[in-house]
Amino acid sequence: MRGAFALATVLMLGGACAQATQSPAVPEQAPVVSATPVVQGPDIVHLQGIRDVRFGAKRADLASRLDTSRTGCSTQVTGMPQGNLVFAADDRLVMMWFDAPLRTPEGVHTGSTVQQARDAYPQAQVLTAPAGSHRFDGLLVTEGDRGYLFLHDGTTVQKAVAGYGEYLTRLFNTGFGAC
Repeated sequence: MRGAFALATVLMLGGACAQATQSPAVPEQAPVVSATPVVQGPDIVHLQGIRDVRFGAKRADLASRLDTSRTGCSTQVTGMPQGNLVFAADDRLVMMWFDAPLRTPEGVHTGSTVQQARDAYPQAQVLTAPAGSHRFDGLLVTEGDRGYLFLHDGTTVQKAVAGYGEYLTRLFNTGFGAC
């Protein structure tokens, strides 16, 4: 009987030691879901881009989609004159200026009231243009490395831009733009 008890004790201790040296079980994580669902549609500018035009894409990869009939520094997608694409020095698409009817998934566009933009994006950072600069104040909305910049006159969104947050901030601070 003592032998059976000793054997059971050794087996129990061995099992406990084996469990203590194993990595703890990691609970399965739910997939990360954005707080704001991405609304799709031909006129929706989301944080990835618009339609099949994605931020971060190279100009060469978008060449078949670009309107080559336009001259100057404004690059547009064929059939979408309300959007102007901005490429960085390395030819990556980094921003897009857009006018109504193009809009964010939350419905903000040029012509929206500042209050509508604030209601849609309560987390927006308020940006104040330097006094006497003849520049618009802004609302900067970022999520991860992307975002929206809404330039306004205090009442109405005058300019709307989507893209990488770093470039949106640079645009507001220094005027970095399409040319």
